[in-house]
Amino acid sequence: MEDMRITRPGIFCIILGMAAAIALGPLAAMLPGETREAAAVLVVSNPTALQRSSEVVEIPLAEVQSHAHIPDMSRMVIRDRANGRRVLTQIYDARPLGGPEELLLLLDLGPKATLTFDLYDEASAEPMPSRVFARQVPEREDDFAWENDRGAYRVYGPALEATGEIGSGIDVWSKRVPDLVINAWYKRDFEGQRTHNPAMSYHVDNGQGLDSYKVGTSRGCGGTAVWEGGKLVASRNLTTSRIVADGPIRVAFELEYAPWKASGTEVEESKYVELDAGSHLNHLQSTFRFTGPQQIEVAAGLALHQPARRQLLAHGRIVSVWDSPQLASAGHIVTGLILPGPEKAGFTEREGNAVLLVPVKPGASIRYYAGAGWSQADMPTQEAWNAYLIEYLERLEHPVAHRWTTSKIP
Repeated sequence: MEDMRITRPGIFCIILGMAAAIALGPLAAMLPGETREAAAVLVVSNPTALQRSSEVVEIPLAEVQSHAHIPDMSRMVIRDRANGRRVLTQIYDARPLGGPEELLLLLDLGPKATLTFDLYDEASAEPMPSRVFARQVPEREDDFAWENDRGAYRVYGPALEATGEIGSGIDVWSKRVPDLVINAWYKRDFEGQRTHNPAMSYHVDNGQGLDSYKVGTSRGCGGTAVWEGGKLVASRNLTTSRIVADGPIRVAFELEYAPWKASGTEVEESKYVELDAGSHLNHLQSTFRFTGPQQIEVAAGLALHQPARRQLLAHGRIVSVWDSPQLASAGHIVTGLILPGPEKAGFTEREGNAVLLVPVKPGASIRYYAGAGWSQADMPTQEAWNAYLIEYLERLEHPVAHRWTTSKIP
């Protein structure tokens, strides 16, 4: 029989190996040939006194590659140096908006905090769960729906228009859980219709949340229209949709609308939408194509379901609404719209909407943020919602800073 005894030097080597594995923690699972030395070190700083939870940091991918030199970026793993925990990341192609490819990181940054992250080449790293989702829903008349861990939204598609239900506003689904619910809610609603069980409708709160927001022909939560002669002249339902990015941090997609008559010309609109994990607000960019006039006036708005409370903040750059959903038992839905940048906007209320008005030249875009929260989740009062919107604008105006340094720093 083979002698299975272990010599004292052998025991010593095993003890050393166990100690090294404990010290390396999550890095000890690397495959042979993988480096345990960081390929690059990233330092991220919060320049504000705000607590920046679920902050999405954007870094040009070319910059990352020039420092990390990782041939296959799908193998890149980023860890917090303080605790070794892996950071949620995404390679995002921002070129539909005219920008470069970017590395996205989802971070929590305290006031004036500075954090250090190590970048590794790890072939054994497993994909991390996504916190965003989007899809077209052909089984519900071509809805297009999207969500993150804070809420869900949808717009109406061409099949619904064929039934006579026409509107290009943005609908809101309220939820109190971080779960991605779109597939489950549509499935439950479809089964409820099949079995004639109204309790299975997504209009009924199942403990996760519900759809209690009537969008109808309003602008809903961030829909657009042309402002003509004191009236909102809106497009019909979307015609096509295309998903550009599907997480795990950011979902992005394009929506196209058929031409419609407004301001004495034919107008076409393309809408590009981004929604990040942890955010109550969508980032929207609507591009308008038309000929004839040198410019038209475009409205981006929020529905007012009376008795709604509307407030203007930040010198008219933010609209905040404490809204009344269809069911009194559903509390209140809060909606908000932010116009970033230095451009001035007009404001009016018309046809059950609060809207910001922006002049647009042919082929130009308006960029804004719009989204919702819920009084039965994390926005119990309009004051809490107002504070969130004001801080969101401050975060936009004071982005997180980053720099690269040596891996030898303590």
